[in-house]
Amino acid sequence: MNAITWLLWALVLVLAISVTRNPFYLSLAALAVATVWIAVDTARPLGRQAPRLPLLAAGFLLPWSTAVNALLAHIGDRVLFRLPAWPVIGGPITLNAALYGLLTGIALTTALAGTTLLHAVIDRHQALRAIPPNQRVLATTLAIALNALPAFATAARDALEASRLRGLALPRWRQLQIVVAAILYRGIDYSLATAEVLETRSFAARHRARPATQASSLAMLLASFAVIGGSLAGKPSLALVGVAGLSLGSALIVHSTWRNLRTLGWSVATGAAASLLLAASTLLVLSLRDSAADLAYSPYPALRWPGFSPLAGLAFLLLASPALLLRGSAR
Repeated sequence: MNAITWLLWALVLVLAISVTRNPFYLSLAALAVATVWIAVDTARPLGRQAPRLPLLAAGFLLPWSTAVNALLAHIGDRVLFRLPAWPVIGGPITLNAALYGLLTGIALTTALAGTTLLHAVIDRHQALRAIPPNQRVLATTLAIALNALPAFATAARDALEASRLRGLALPRWRQLQIVVAAILYRGIDYSLATAEVLETRSFAARHRARPATQASSLAMLLASFAVIGGSLAGKPSLALVGVAGLSLGSALIVHSTWRNLRTLGWSVATGAAASLLLAASTLLVLSLRDSAADLAYSPYPALRWPGFSPLAGLAFLLLASPALLLRGSAR
C-alpha cells in the first residue's frame, strides 16, 4: 500500500470520528484502528514498528477527559452526586457529562492512534511526491516535520540509554525530565540548523501565491470547519456540505498531482484498499442524512440508548480494510 492510500485512510478515519459521538460507531472505529495497528506491528511494511504512544495516551486521555467534562459540564438528568458551591466545578456531577467526556476521550485516542500510525507505514519520498506542485510551503514543512520527528525519538532513546549505562536508578518523573530536556535541546539545535539552511536558500523571500491556490486553500479550510461545526451542532446537513467540499477539493488536488501519483505504484491490494475506503466515505455521507443512524447522538439533556444503522456501521467497519490487504515488505 502506498502513501496516498494510507493518507486517505487517516483522512476518512478522522472525518468519521469527528461527525459522531455515538458509542457504537466510536467502538467500531477503535476496533478498526486496533486491527490495523496490530497488522502493521506484525507485518512492518517499512521495517518500523507501530508507535506505542497511543497506548500511553489512552491511559491519560480517557480518565482526564471524563473527569474534566464531569466537573465542568453540570448538565444531565442522571445526577451522581453534588459538590459544594465552589467556583467553576461546583454543582451537580452527572453521568451524562461523564459519559460524554469518556466518548470524547475515545474519539481523541482513536484519532491519535490512527495519525501516529502513519509514521510506521508512509514512505517519506512518496508523501512528498504526492504534494501538489503549487504547494511549495507545504512540501517544505512536511519535509522538515518528517525529518524532525525521528530525530526527537532518537534523542529520547539516547537519553534513556545513557541513564541506563550510568547505572542511574531514577524515578519515573526524573526520567521524564531527562527525556524532555534532551528533546528540547535536540529541537533547538535542529531548528537553528534548519533556519540557516532555509535562509541560505532564500526561503524567506516574498512569494505571492496564485489566486486559485489561495481560493482552494480557503475553501478546504471552510469545508473542514463546516464538517466539525455541523457535527458539534448536531446539523447533518451542514456536515454534509463540508464533506462535499472536502471531496471536491481532494479531487482537484488529485487532478493536479496525477502525474506524480501514477508513479507511486498501484498494486491490486492498494487499489482494493482505496476502493473500500472510498466506499466507506460514501456510506458515511449517506448516513449523515439518515436520522436512524443517530450520528448526532448526545447524552444531553436526558440519557438515552443510542441508535444504530447497519449502513453507518459498515462504513466504520471498512476502516479496518488495510489490515486485510497489508503486505509486509522485505526491507
